[in-house]
Amino acid sequence: MILRLVNESMACLREKIVDDAGLVDAGVIFGTGFAPFRGGPMHYAEKTGKKEILSKFRKLEYTYGNRFTPDPGWEDFQT
Repeated sequence: MILRLVNESMACLREKIVDDAGLVDAGVIFGTGFAPFRGGPMHYAEKTGKKEILSKFRKLEYTYGNRFTPDPGWEDFQT
């Protein structure tokens, strides 16, 4: 479930719904109760690393279909 949230957070950044990753993190922490000690979904992605996140998405996409297709914004994500 967390990866879906992380992927949607990336989509919000790519679509410019939110200006920066820090605001995404704050919104998700305060708005949904995302675990504050994780620092928000984008902070979680940074700590986990792009390579590992994309690897997890690819495995889930293969197993469960396109609902786990990584957002195109991951191409530009810097860790």
